Parts: sequence; C-alpha cells; structure tokens
Amino acid sequence: VGQWGPVVDWPVVGVHVALLPNGKVLAYDSMGDNATETYPVQDHSRATIWDPQTGSQTDVTVTTGVNIFCSGLAHLLDGRVFIAGGNKDQQLDGIVQTNLFDPTQNTWSLGPNMAAARWYPTVTPLQNGEMLITSGRVDVPEVRTLAGDLRSLSTASLSLPLYPWMDVAPDGRAFFSGPDPTLRALDTSGTGTWQAFGQRDTINRDYGGHALFDIGKMLIAGGGPSTTSAVVVNVNGASPTVSATAPMAYGRRQHNLTVLADGTVLATGGNSSGASLVDLNAGVYPAEQWNPATGQWRTLAAMQVTRQYHSTALLLPDGRVLSAGGGICGVCDQVGYLAKNAEVFSPPYLFQADGTLAPRPTIDAAPATTTYGAPMTIATGNPATISKVALVRLGAVTHSDNMEQRYIPLSFTAGATNLTAVAPANANIAPPGYYMLFILDANGVPSVARMVSVQADSAPTVTLTQPANGASFIAPATVNLAATASDSDGSVTKVEFFNGANKLGEDATAPYSFTWTGVAVGSYTVTARATDNFGVGTTSAPSTIMVNTVNTSPPIVSITSPANGATFSWKPTITITATASDPGGSVTKVEFRDGATVLGQDTSAPYSFTWRNAPSGNHTLTARATDNASATTISSPVGITVKPKR
Repeated sequence: VGQWGPVVDWPVVGVHVALLPNGKVLAYDSMGDNATETYPVQDHSRATIWDPQTGSQTDVTVTTGVNIFCSGLAHLLDGRVFIAGGNKDQQLDGIVQTNLFDPTQNTWSLGPNMAAARWYPTVTPLQNGEMLITSGRVDVPEVRTLAGDLRSLSTASLSLPLYPWMDVAPDGRAFFSGPDPTLRALDTSGTGTWQAFGQRDTINRDYGGHALFDIGKMLIAGGGPSTTSAVVVNVNGASPTVSATAPMAYGRRQHNLTVLADGTVLATGGNSSGASLVDLNAGVYPAEQWNPATGQWRTLAAMQVTRQYHSTALLLPDGRVLSAGGGICGVCDQVGYLAKNAEVFSPPYLFQADGTLAPRPTIDAAPATTTYGAPMTIATGNPATISKVALVRLGAVTHSDNMEQRYIPLSFTAGATNLTAVAPANANIAPPGYYMLFILDANGVPSVARMVSVQADSAPTVTLTQPANGASFIAPATVNLAATASDSDGSVTKVEFFNGANKLGEDATAPYSFTWTGVAVGSYTVTARATDNFGVGTTSAPSTIMVNTVNTSPPIVSITSPANGATFSWKPTITITATASDPGGSVTKVEFRDGATVLGQDTSAPYSFTWRNAPSGNHTLTARATDNASATTISSPVGITVKPKR
C-alpha cells in the first residue's frame, strides 16, 4: 500500500510547487501564514527551494515587488519557470505582471505586463514553445511568444472557470477538459479560435483533478460536491470521446491527481463533504491509485496531515510523490488550518511483496537533450529486464491543477548494454521542454529519472565534404564544393555555399553541390550552410584552400584507421580511412594497399576503403596519395593482424 514519510515543517506553505530541471522543487505562497487579504501591502511572496536529496531549504523570496500568490505557472523551454498573474491587494484583485524564476541562479525577474490583471489563471506550454495564458477573471487569452513578448488572442474571448484545465492535444490545439462540463479546443494560431464539443459529463468538477496518463488520454476524477466519479477523456480523434471508469473509494474535492512513473495515477488529499475550501472533519487521508489497464482504484496508505485547499502534490525524480501545503485563506484562519509542512509518499512500486525496498533498475547514461523521433541510447545494467520506458513532463501545480504533467510511453529495443528508445514523434504529443526519463523493470519498479530536454526544433547538421581543408589548386581553378546535410525533426530546404561572407551558390536537393569556376590565385575560406523547414540554419566547419600558379608540393597522406597494432577476428570487414591534402594543388586519388597489393582507391574526401574477408595473418597497410600534378606520397605503414579461424 506504499508508505508515507515523516511530516516535515517547511518555511512556506506549498500553495504553488514546480519541479525544476535540477531535481529540486520551487515552492511559494503569499505574504505570510494568515489570509492574504489581511495584509495591507502586497509586495513580495515567500518562496523556497527544497532539495529532496538533502531536505535542505533555500530562501528565494520573490523580489520583483509583487505578490505572485494565486498565479499560474509552467516551465519555459530552458527550464525557467514562467509565472503569470498574482494578488494585488486586500480585495484579492489580480496583477498584470509576469515573473520568471531562473533555477540556475535562483533569481527572479519581471517579464512583460499582460493586457489585463489576472488572478487564478492557467499557464499552458504550447507545441511551438510558446506559453498560453487563460482565465484569471479575464476572457481574452494571451500568449507569451518565443521572443518573450505577449500577443493577444483577440478573437478567442470566452469566459472560462478559474484555473481551467488546459493541455495540448495530439492535434496541436489546447484542449479544455474542465472543471466545467463543456469540452473545448483552442487554436492559438493568429488571434485564436475556439471549437466547442459535447459535454464531458453533468458535473461541474471545480477543485477536482485531471492527469494525462497516456498520449491524448486523461483521467478526470472528483471535484464539485466531493464526487467519487471518474471518467477518461480521449482526445486522439477528430472529436473527444468520454468513457466511464471505476469511481474512487472516497469522494474528494481539493485533492490532487499525480501521474506516477509507471503511468498509473495517484489521488491524494481533499475533503469528502463537498465543503468549498476546508472541512477538518471530512479530510480524506488514504491515498488511492488508479490503474489505466484495469480502470480500477486501489486504496493505499493514509497520510498524516489533511491536505485540502491550497495543497499540492508533485512527482519527484526518484518516483516518490511530494504532498505539501494547505491553508492561507479566510476560512483557514477561522478553523485553524495551516499545513506549513510536507510529507513524501513512496508508492507500492518501490517495495517488494514482503515490504522491503525493491531493487531498482538504473540509468547509467542517457542523452541530456533529444529531438522529435530521434533515437535515445539509454545505458543500463540489464536491458533485457526493462519492460517500459517513459517520459514524464515536470509538474507545476497549484489549486489542484497540475498545468504540465503528462505521461508519454516510448517504444524501445533492448541491446546487450543499452536500450534504444524513440523520442516522441512530435511536439503535439510532447510540447518542448524538460521531462523526466524513467525505465521500469519487469516487476514495474522504476529507476531514478534522468532529466531530458525535448527540443522544439533541432538545427540541421551539415558537413562540407569537398574541398578538403588545406587543399590546393592551380589557377584558374575549378573547385567542386559538396556537402551532406540532414535534419532530425524536419527537412533540409537548401544548402548554400560561401566564400567568406560571399554566397557562391546553392542546391535545394541532395546530393548538395556547387561548381565554382575561374578561381584566381589566393587563399579562400569556404563553408556550407544548411537551412531546415523551420528556417533554422547551421554553418559547417570551414575549409581553407589555396589557389596557386604552379603545383610544387607533393601531397600529404596518413592512415587514420585502423590503428597500428590492431587485431581482428577471422574474415573481418575492415574499413581503412585516410586523410590527404596537397599544399600546392589538389588530391586526385588515394590508393589503399596491403604490402604491394592495391586493395582499392577513393577519389574524394573523406577517403576510405572497405576490405571484406581480410585473410588471416599479418598485414602492412599503406595509403598512396596522388595529386593533380601526378606527384605521389605514401603514408607511414600501419601493421595489423587477422587471427586464423578457431
């Protein structure tokens, strides 16, 4: 049934919490322990950084001159936390300010002002890296662009409930699933367009919970009158579909739903009486876990502190769940409710049947960044035992609304020493930003996560393959330029060739090449620049070439692979590579030899030859370069051994 850790006092009430890319947690509340409306001046917010590994707290009080209590929050592409709105005064009016928290420096800064003051808004990371701001007592949404300014969705004015549940759907639109019953989708391009669908159900699930537990699928449970009801909304098709699932054992309102490392969903806290904010006589202490494979709930261990209004829950990188906060409101003051503390839940997947801690798989190495559809090599001790690989978006939670969490299972194959997983196919499935990467063994035990940045658009890669750096030509020269280029999450639209800053020409289709004719005596630095379908460009490493009047120098050549002394098993395939250049001309060919026997040749860089079924014995490899004046040079020999058949 899992296990709760001790209740630990905190310097703030965890009203708003966000997991940071460094594995620590940002938490902030308001001016003090009492109801916000009791403070005449609203010029800061208490904030702390909690380290789950050490338990330490670091004061990061908001220093921008505003109170960000009752704001919306989510992560930018670079891991900073973007915060919209907050509390202006004792009347609980909103503020126009946006704020940024930089976890690399633990510093606050102001962003651009919104067009209208917001209180209880939602911030949603979009598929293009922008940030959607909705509600907060304001009908017109706004979008923070990649440039950092704000644009208005002036044709998408709509009165939404406070803290609406907004998540990017597989069609790229921001899908609204609650708390009220009407399902909607917002196209954030241009000035915005809403589309309304049918009713999710008949319940206004204010202060209920929602959690994306799979691609395009979300669990919605509780809320409103502390209902036990739960439904699954599937947004993978042209129109959303709603299906029933088992009800919770306990009615809940003011609870939190948290997607776990295995894709199940944990319900914690809340009250069972339907009380708007707090009912200390009706706190729900047992946690519950929903399994999407069965649609059933399982009752788990009970927490020690009631978590109701202004409480939060957050999945941590080690697979445990932080449960924090509760309090700071008028009713809270009246009934004496102040949960300025936290406790951590260890889900059942961390234990063996006898109650002892389960051995965990480990991620020994993983990419820090990936792009859509790219292979991800994950080193682990026993790949054959891994049953699941998944990404979980870093959470950002307040008022029972996790504005970012989503679970994305990844396809993968197991090798001898690593796994090869495939990154999410596109940004609609996984909006760009930071995710936790988990692997799970055959018993469903998760690893400790590695942080992975899923990037919105990777820049194309480009390599100038001709001419070689250091190549020489005879004036008037004809220089053949060639390049290879690719784009992991899009397509290459063109490759341009440059001499310094001067464009020589371009090619829109592979193989990319250009012929530069009539080149006079001199030294030139040539590059290739690839541009992808998003307009992102990459410039290759340069090649410096010399155009001379007469070629007086022999070529230079050396074998780069295999290494001298290398040993190969019987009948190997050996790739022999060499570098060659000519300070006074150009290399026309490189021959590869075994003793006096010519194995093969290559006429363009990079120079290589593949020797298949090399015979047993000792071999002396050399490379012989010939330049445009027929001068030749033989490389230093490389000795290798091919073992006989056993």
